[in-house]
Amino acid sequence: MLSLVCPAQNYAWGRPAAESEVAKLASLNGSVVDDSKPFAELWMGTHPSGPAVISGHDTTLKQWIQAHPEALGDAVLKRFGTDLPYLFKVLSVRTALSIQSHPDKALAERLHAQNPKDYKDDNHKPEMALALDGFEALCGFVSADELKQALKANPELKLCVGELVANAFLEVPADGSKSVSAAVLLL
Repeated sequence: MLSLVCPAQNYAWGRPAAESEVAKLASLNGSVVDDSKPFAELWMGTHPSGPAVISGHDTTLKQWIQAHPEALGDAVLKRFGTDLPYLFKVLSVRTALSIQSHPDKALAERLHAQNPKDYKDDNHKPEMALALDGFEALCGFVSADELKQALKANPELKLCVGELVANAFLEVPADGSKSVSAAVLLL
């Protein structure tokens, strides 16, 4: 297991340092915490705007993965190559976040190729939230068919949702809108 030094992001919607899990984690991580700033996100990944660094080394996580691709395993390596297709974050949210719109993978690749200054990487931005304390969120919606396809194609998602709930949702007929509503309540 690698120990990472992960960058904290200071956005206006973040919590004051004294109340922020992000600030606490950043401090434990060896980062200097400026008490005058809000702490919003701790990034653990390979994003060029805030890459994690291997503790005690001058090597980013992306460089380490490129030098040790076998660490990802064959399935991940085959599907995604030597970069992580996600950015794991810990958030400390004080106020409502701005509305965000993210491109799909194909559009993200095109935008990055055309304008890498504004589109820092070529990945889409799938998001999942696991609340550690009280948290409210309103997220984008997909059709029932798109959600079924995602559950079938991504066993990790099915595990996160839970086998029982995922299977119940997958069994809902395509025209069963009331059944879909009931299955979504299970989620």
